[in-house]
Amino acid sequence: MYRMGGFPDIPSVCRSLCMLQLCVLLVACSSEGPDRIFFGGPILTVDSEDKVAAALAVRDGRILAVGSEADVLSLRTGRTEMVDLQGRTLMPGFIAAHEHPTLTAVFMGAVDISGFTHRTNREVWEALRAAVDMAGDGEWIYAVGLDPILTPDLRMPTRETLDEIAPDNPLVVIAQTMHSFWANSAAFADAGIGADTPDPGRGSFYERDDSGELTGFVAESKAAAPLLQTLMSPWGLLGRYERTLDQLLNNGFTAVASLGHNLPPLMARYAASKNLRPRIRQFFYLVEDELDYLPDSPRSDNDFFRVLGVKLWHDGSPYTGSMYTSAPYLDSPLNRRLGIPAGSHGAAMFTMETLREKIRAYSEAGWQVAIHSQGDASLREVSRAVAAVGELDGKRPVVRIEHAVELPQEQIPALADHRVTVSFHINHILYYGDALRQSIIGARMAGSVLPVRSAFAGDLQPTLHADSPMFPAEPFSLIQTALTRATAAGRKLNPREAVDIRQAVRAMTINGARQLRIEDEAGSLEPGKWADLLIVDRNPYDTPADEIARIEVLRVFLNGEPQSRASNQQ
Repeated sequence: MYRMGGFPDIPSVCRSLCMLQLCVLLVACSSEGPDRIFFGGPILTVDSEDKVAAALAVRDGRILAVGSEADVLSLRTGRTEMVDLQGRTLMPGFIAAHEHPTLTAVFMGAVDISGFTHRTNREVWEALRAAVDMAGDGEWIYAVGLDPILTPDLRMPTRETLDEIAPDNPLVVIAQTMHSFWANSAAFADAGIGADTPDPGRGSFYERDDSGELTGFVAESKAAAPLLQTLMSPWGLLGRYERTLDQLLNNGFTAVASLGHNLPPLMARYAASKNLRPRIRQFFYLVEDELDYLPDSPRSDNDFFRVLGVKLWHDGSPYTGSMYTSAPYLDSPLNRRLGIPAGSHGAAMFTMETLREKIRAYSEAGWQVAIHSQGDASLREVSRAVAAVGELDGKRPVVRIEHAVELPQEQIPALADHRVTVSFHINHILYYGDALRQSIIGARMAGSVLPVRSAFAGDLQPTLHADSPMFPAEPFSLIQTALTRATAAGRKLNPREAVDIRQAVRAMTINGARQLRIEDEAGSLEPGKWADLLIVDRNPYDTPADEIARIEVLRVFLNGEPQSRASNQQ
């Protein structure tokens, strides 16, 4: 057969071989040659065919060639550094599709009372009392990580109990979910919040008792913002922010998307360099309170820092009852402790018309729109709002859906038609899956959560994320949960939605690049792309699913250069 114009229909494999041979010929004619060649172990390209190569060459921060040892090693010159993998695996750097590095840095300055480190009620409040004893009179005190799920006997605070713990200090306690807050009387007074202070909007409020007095509980970040100003002072954050970026890099992330509550971009760009070398790639989505930082138009002239779009919230969290669901929350002891009324459904934070107009306005200006949507009722409204906009302007994907805990499968085709992409908060299953099933939303709703496999089948090109600091930003933990669907107690939650290892790796690499509109530059190991690479101690493709989280990141290369690692990393 011949194509129009008389040219032969060459199979794609032959075209690939021709391109590689041409690349080898061009490089052989150059006196420079590669800066580094990696060989001696499997190289996971994560290209369109998931090929595993034997060698890879890098020059000037980009991948020069990928293929067999014979072909790639023939490019070697006297200046080329040879990196023998010794049987270990080379793969693309992970892309953190939805994290909060600024909030992680913020909470480094707070007292740790999390369920990850404090398993009993006594331990939690003893840790807080010890911190109060160390503080000076009038000093603001913040504690983060309050978690009645991981600390089962936890007694939830009131304004009066916090007044007793810290009579001379403003005190604010922050839930592990980052959606619930508690404050004492001194904190409310210093922040100018009283019984008559209006609530800032749908789903975000200051709880009051029957007499109209503040109980101490604050729902959602808009209401909490006046209480967090001291903790979130940018100049006090910079060093902690740099440490946060270093830890992400240590964990194997070479790029991070920051979804709201961001450091000022000038400071973030400063933090992106370490000893005059790039530290990590950062991609910002600004909340509407940060729009003063939004450039006039999207720009891609900086490979290490870009503002991509705007983050909106359509609903809240399952652990405050603000996730917007069609089925009611359970009447359970845990929900009562969380303050979730039996039979409640949560609510949308925008009308569908308002959401539609926001999507239209931002997309027409060229920005991506990232929409926090967790409950099935919320996700249906978001899907209808996207459809109501019609053809979305701008480079694809224009709309991202964040978390998607109860994504209805019947909505997947409509979302795919508009080339919407989705990022799944997968470790809800590992850390909170048992509580979701038994105490929060019930077995029926929990039995259909986080349909990652269906999202792959429906071409939503999903990613996985930790939503740090809510959960640790550990990429192989996210991958393992996507494979096993195992809760902390070992139960399988919606196991039919388990994916295979190649899909899970794609969700952490090339799909993340597509979500950030950088798939031509990152996410897979192909000639011309950024040389953002990891050496790991074993091949994920050959590792049993329940051992994936044990894989160690041994070395990270950003832009082709090895990155120094924290002292606690090997």
